[in-house]
Amino acid sequence: MNSNKVFFKKIYSILFTLIFFGAGQFVFARGGQELVLSGSWVYDSLNYICLEQKIVNFADSTPLTISQIKTLMNEVDYNSLSEAGRAHFDKLIQYFKEEAITFNSDLVYFGLEPEVNLEAYYKSNDNVGWVYDRYQRNSLIEAPFVFGSGDLFTVKMDLALRQNKGMAYHNDNYSNIPLAQDQVDIHFPKYGYLATEKKISDSSGIAFKFGIFDRNIGRTDTGSCIMSEYLTGCTNAQLEVYSPDFKYTLSATQFNVDKYYYQHQLDFRLFKKFTFTILEGLLVNAPMELRYLNPLIIYHGYAPWRDYDTEDDETHTGSLMGLKAQFVPFSGLRFYGLFAMTQFQTSFELDNFPNDVTPNGMCGQLGTEYVRPFGGGYLRFALEGYYAEPYMYIKESPDWTFVRTYQENIGDYEIFYEWIGSPFGPDTISGELSAGYNVPDKYSVDLIYLFMARGEMSGTAVFDEISDYWGGTNINDGFYDSDDRGKWCYPDKGSNGQGFDEAKRRQGLVTPTGTPEYVNRISARVTYKFNQKLSVTGQPSFVFIFNTNHEENKFNSGFEVALAAKYRFIR
Repeated sequence: MNSNKVFFKKIYSILFTLIFFGAGQFVFARGGQELVLSGSWVYDSLNYICLEQKIVNFADSTPLTISQIKTLMNEVDYNSLSEAGRAHFDKLIQYFKEEAITFNSDLVYFGLEPEVNLEAYYKSNDNVGWVYDRYQRNSLIEAPFVFGSGDLFTVKMDLALRQNKGMAYHNDNYSNIPLAQDQVDIHFPKYGYLATEKKISDSSGIAFKFGIFDRNIGRTDTGSCIMSEYLTGCTNAQLEVYSPDFKYTLSATQFNVDKYYYQHQLDFRLFKKFTFTILEGLLVNAPMELRYLNPLIIYHGYAPWRDYDTEDDETHTGSLMGLKAQFVPFSGLRFYGLFAMTQFQTSFELDNFPNDVTPNGMCGQLGTEYVRPFGGGYLRFALEGYYAEPYMYIKESPDWTFVRTYQENIGDYEIFYEWIGSPFGPDTISGELSAGYNVPDKYSVDLIYLFMARGEMSGTAVFDEISDYWGGTNINDGFYDSDDRGKWCYPDKGSNGQGFDEAKRRQGLVTPTGTPEYVNRISARVTYKFNQKLSVTGQPSFVFIFNTNHEENKFNSGFEVALAAKYRFIR
């Protein structure tokens, strides 16, 4: 116990010294190459003002640099905005001008952006998971470090004292304060990147981003089914060539050792009202290869599934195709749709290969949102639906399934699985209805109802049966060729699989499988800002679950409340 006290006294002393020492140093505004991370409020404010002006753009694929966001804001007519619109526009400009606590010279600057977050949580039923979960919780102390040179480049990482992710699952965890050494998150930074950009004109340019940061493709309320910020901790290399009406993105994302996802993405815009996106991705369970970084190839043309195993030509790769569209017919209203698939059996294949047991893997999202200026803020109403087939994201082996897995090296040594897309995973039907009111720099109120019909393969349940053999740090160990192969959920008629009849049954599964679990979740979220530095948030939630854990007629319900206060030292 004494060693714990000494340890924490040292940690807290160092971090607070950094904060208060820096508070007396020079200040420097944000550089144009700094990234605005996925999920930031910046994209919400940008969305409000663009929808008011009947504009849709490429800000639904993130993160973007500040320079890119300024380019999008140039299309907005400030004088024609409502009072709320001008307030959000001014809030964005103020954010760009925020001054980190820095040491500055003519050539480079170094800075810290410290903040303190105090949070408290409580839930009434241990059999109901947290609503205010590890994705929403903040570090106790966070002091992102930034290093840059004018508008040439920015390097940034988060320095933080936070609880590890395993603690977020504990039912008896009532705050975000680490109370013991094995509760501290030793796996920081959560993000760290280098970003640079070359403007070709006032509205076009080339941007390069490299590092650990979460990506998102498609502005949705429950997480994009194509690629979402719920896939965390990946290292990305991303090259973008952009203009107001066209954008090309080439990216490589490392999920795990020898597990890389390569992607081309083309975005088009018509009349500032309609955007359309098509993308092709390839996941390869092998070391990085230069051929997939060629910007003018189609991955399918390589037939890469035949390259990695001389005995089985359907291994080590998975393909993903995504489509996305947005439409703004008039001021304040947006319709959007996303579609992704990782496997599709054509009618030719079904007619000519009756012994094949390959299942389809498709999912989609449809949604609409309406925002309207009212008083000094915006009213917002939204409806979104999600559907995923049982084998969406899932391939012949977990080694080349569209999931990242990792394990903490402290505390519970918790193992995590994160899908490339929706956190709901496969085998799920969901709908979310929400309404809110937002007054910039004052307060916001949101009411959210979420319904989910979850099959027995939803979430990350498919890894439960193989958790003793695969996951965390135990990956790429020949699982596909092992005797444990039959325990994997994917249809497999081979000698190590389940046999033909069972594989054929699995091929025909329909969402939701087995005994569906029906989840109803009602949440309210209220945030109040006292000033630019201090804000507080409260989030009560009620959850009702029928057929809990897929057990017929088993009912669970619970109440949860989360309270959070944030103080920022930035100017």
